[in-house]
Amino acid sequence: MERLITAYQEDLLSLDELRRRMPELRAREQSMRSELQAILDQAADRMSFLRLAETLTAFLKRLHESAESLEITERQKVVRLLVKDVLVDDDTITIRHSIPSLPRTPPTSTEPPPDGKSRTDDQSYLLRSRSDFAPAQ
Repeated sequence: MERLITAYQEDLLSLDELRRRMPELRAREQSMRSELQAILDQAADRMSFLRLAETLTAFLKRLHESAESLEITERQKVVRLLVKDVLVDDDTITIRHSIPSLPRTPPTSTEPPPDGKSRTDDQSYLLRSRSDFAPAQ
């Protein structure tokens, strides 16, 4: 665009030619800016996922190191902190964890979860030691 303006100022390009070519160049510039922003956003997302993976890896390492020395009651406390629900069907057992998701990640689906509850209330919840369900006998 700068070259076109310089060419117009030096009478190498007519005003009509300048007006004809500028919108196309502006559209290309906007397209490139959008593409650059998409690349930067993707890089930021990847960095977030890498940080999450590193955090989980460090957590697992600490858990494995301390698991050897924990008593049964302490191991049960850890499991109660990590497990939110255990759903038992005829053929399957589903264990839902209490590890919060990334706060920046928007939900990818607008469908309600299979249990019919709204996920907006507990999308990023703290680790907890109790459940809304009665314990299995």
